[in-house]
Amino acid sequence: MFATYDKSNFPLVKVFFNGSIKDDTDFKLFTEPWIQLCRDKQKFHFEFDMSNIGLIDPIYCYKMSSFISDIKKEKENYLEKSIITNVGVITYGLLRIIFLIQSPVSPVIIQYNGDEILINP
Repeated sequence: MFATYDKSNFPLVKVFFNGSIKDDTDFKLFTEPWIQLCRDKQKFHFEFDMSNIGLIDPIYCYKMSSFISDIKKEKENYLEKSIITNVGVITYGLLRIIFLIQSPVSPVIIQYNGDEILINP
């Protein structure tokens, strides 16, 4: 599985990545738990751990931007903030593309190269 959600410390939701997105089914399996968290109507925040993420096809930057846009259309936003840790150079570039296409739902802190980069909605 590409992404594993750990809700054991809710409202902190940790997301661990393993490998690459193989196809649209993998992408859907990544987004469905996120959608469910929003449907639960409880405030939460993410910590995405990119330690074991593989190379991602850039087409998923567009798909992720579209997904973020859809989430932002909802009446209520339950995601308070996100922290993205263990970000490598390629992943950082892809994240920048995503957030250039579509601003985030809530504040995002990217931990990259010893710095914390804040991206606001």
